[in-house]
Amino acid sequence: MIPCSDLFKESMRYSRTMFTEMDIVFNGVVLENNVPVTGGNVTTDRSRNTRYEASVEIGMYPWDSLPVDSKGTRIRLRRGVESIGVREAVPVAEYQVFTHRRTNRGTVGVTLKGLEQFLIEAEFIRPRTPPYGASTIATISSLITEVLPTAEVVMQCSEDRLVRATGAWERDRWGAITALASSLNAEVFAGYDGRWYIVDAPDLGNLAGQYRLDGGPTGVLIEETRSDTRDGVYNAVSVATNSSDQTVPSLWAWAYDSDPDSPTYFYGPYGQRPRFYSSQFFTNVSQCQAYADRLLIESLTPSQTLNIGGSPIPFLEASDPVTVVSEQGYPTADYLIQKTALPLGNDAWNAEMQPAASLPTEG
Repeated sequence: MIPCSDLFKESMRYSRTMFTEMDIVFNGVVLENNVPVTGGNVTTDRSRNTRYEASVEIGMYPWDSLPVDSKGTRIRLRRGVESIGVREAVPVAEYQVFTHRRTNRGTVGVTLKGLEQFLIEAEFIRPRTPPYGASTIATISSLITEVLPTAEVVMQCSEDRLVRATGAWERDRWGAITALASSLNAEVFAGYDGRWYIVDAPDLGNLAGQYRLDGGPTGVLIEETRSDTRDGVYNAVSVATNSSDQTVPSLWAWAYDSDPDSPTYFYGPYGQRPRFYSSQFFTNVSQCQAYADRLLIESLTPSQTLNIGGSPIPFLEASDPVTVVSEQGYPTADYLIQKTALPLGNDAWNAEMQPAASLPTEG
């Protein structure tokens, strides 16, 4: 959750005026600040390589000479509340300017991608061998700062391991970074504040909501849609090591839905739908098993996706745990936000969520 005051959080439940503004930054220097944004939208998505994306529109006058283009300019967006003399804004990420366009209708439009895009574009010039025996976290940090020397990397994962892989990386720098993070059961992304985070992957079996989404006169929940699909749902996960050395035997572990009473029981009417993952950075069966167990939980729960539409809530983003108070008679329960869509106008905020892999928090 993006830090903000309790007053800001509560203001989402009442009448208020919202605004959006941006700073234009180049090489760490703010070229223009507090530029008002007239429209657009912001998304966050755990499943995308660029976790934060946005598109914004501003009026050219009096900003007809804004120093913004797609040659390295960055945008810092803020979404805020202004009411009864109080003004507060929260950052909704720092972005790479991917496209910039001017129209004959007096507007400037900008398409923005998360800072991960710099690393996706910065492929290895030639194959590189992983630094055998080095810290995995230090290696991730190095792969980031080679491209972005001033990047600040925040370590929030609970463990580190030595790199034991010997197979060469071909071109995909971002793929190398995410594979290294997966070997720690972690995720890496550029956060809302422009810093880089290495964090433990969310534990769907141990969620505690940080914000309450409810309906009613003082609620924030407008629309609630529950869906059940086979898309993206697997009832078994196979995880294996992947070594370029033919003399090193492959290690393997798997996890499956073993509950005969479960609707996705592996040997039941649902059928057998396995998911596969391999990594050169897994070096023992226990690593494979731990990753298989986590992926199984994630692979089972999408069949219970909840889509929420509500008041614009700029401080909630992908990976945030929330408590949903259903207006359809379902038990109050905790969910993990997978995606958000935040219009930079007065339209409703929308989020897609996965339920905790545990019992509801309330009856």
